[in-house]
Amino acid sequence: MTRSHDAQPLEARIHAHYDALPPAEKRLGDLLLSFPGDIATYSAGELAEAAGTSRAAASRFFQRLGYRDFNEARQQARDAKRWGSPVYLSSGTTAGGEGGSGMPSQPIADHLAQESHNLTRTLEAIRPDRLRDAVDAIARARRVHVAGFRNSHMIAGYLQRQLQIVRPDVALLPRTGQTLAEDLVDIAEDDVLIMVGMRRRVGMVTRILEIARQQGARTLLLTDPSAAEPTRHATWTLTCEVRSQSLFDSYSAAMSVINLLCTSLFHHEINRGQERLKRIETLHDELDELDALSWLSQRNLGKPGS
Repeated sequence: MTRSHDAQPLEARIHAHYDALPPAEKRLGDLLLSFPGDIATYSAGELAEAAGTSRAAASRFFQRLGYRDFNEARQQARDAKRWGSPVYLSSGTTAGGEGGSGMPSQPIADHLAQESHNLTRTLEAIRPDRLRDAVDAIARARRVHVAGFRNSHMIAGYLQRQLQIVRPDVALLPRTGQTLAEDLVDIAEDDVLIMVGMRRRVGMVTRILEIARQQGARTLLLTDPSAAEPTRHATWTLTCEVRSQSLFDSYSAAMSVINLLCTSLFHHEINRGQERLKRIETLHDELDELDALSWLSQRNLGKPGS
């Protein structure tokens, strides 16, 4: 399906008009083709100055591209940044340290401040009663299904492995080599589906949540603040901040929420969980799977190795 001109991103519009741009506007076009996200942060005057052109040329430039004005173009770029597009998250005009390298002057401190902000905002927003309800449902479920796509698949895989330590029958969807239909058909009324859907989600996220609820399962959505449509189909939603000081999203808050979720589940069913952990450790020993790690652990504790 062909995208309408109004829905075209900034860089596509620049490419479409590039050959006909006057030199003054072409300089601004070159700047924004390299870093289109800069338009979301800076004023028209600041961008014109960075490109070595005038504000009047900048105004003509955005109108030539089909925008009503600069503000309409900036809003489109801001929407792309919230959606998590790496092209729009990168910047070419960030003030750097000495030498103008583009690096923050205090990269570790800035990174730590953002990570602390993400963790605080995420954990303070979780309602204890909603967390207890979700944990109780996971504990009582016949089977737990965990799903995720793209980067969310990595997070979903980690969550599935942690849950599997505490309780049986935890499946990761989609299974390798399978289409979704073979997995979704087994979701039933006594099940819980946990969907990890961080930004840059595929459309299938909402559809899977819909299907799971239609088949009687309760659903937990682990997502970020950009989610809107998927949250309407989830029984519970845990929202994680993912912003960072770079074009790469940070999932530290999501990992902390997973830790909280799995720890709460363990304490909810502590007797069952402990018995399962003991059986897992017994099998580790029988299979000699963790021999090197066990030896290192004994050495660190000052015990003789086996």
